[in-house]
Amino acid sequence: MPTLYGRTSSDITLSEALKNCAAALSNNGNQGIALLYSPTCCQFAKVTTDKILTNFQGETITLNDVFEVRAFNETSELRWLNNLGGKGQAVLISESDICNYLQECISPLIAFNIIKQEYIIWGESVKTSANNGWQKLAKSRIGSINVPVTSLNTNQRVYLTAIEYLKADEEYGNVSVVEERLTGLEVK
Repeated sequence: MPTLYGRTSSDITLSEALKNCAAALSNNGNQGIALLYSPTCCQFAKVTTDKILTNFQGETITLNDVFEVRAFNETSELRWLNNLGGKGQAVLISESDICNYLQECISPLIAFNIIKQEYIIWGESVKTSANNGWQKLAKSRIGSINVPVTSLNTNQRVYLTAIEYLKADEEYGNVSVVEERLTGLEVK
């Protein structure tokens, strides 16, 4: 049975959370990807070895306006939610040992089973002069978004991959999804 481990810290800035969890997000050379939400946009970023987030132009992203982040790779996911004044709650989850990260341990989740999940990212590839490991997706009714994938051919789509963790209800035995961990981006 898969076991999901968790660590958390309260009253922590996004920058501090990224620094604390950078090694987990670049585990075995798997560069982390982040999905950032701010009042003005939703965007993808890369988590660099310098513990910063960079956009499709290679520029460091200013974290002042960000209110929620999900940073992930194949083995771990860091979630951060701004509570007040740029400080919030950080949670790191992984099926691997993460005891060296953040402050408090969360009780392990022993799942009944897992389901591999995919979510399509809307938009079709837009030709740009230089992609630097990024691809622009666009659709007239939703606009555009830059995604950190290298090549995308006609009729291919980008998917956000995840693992859903299932657990049985102790009282009635119903099985439900109790947790989800983002794992990457895939081109198909």
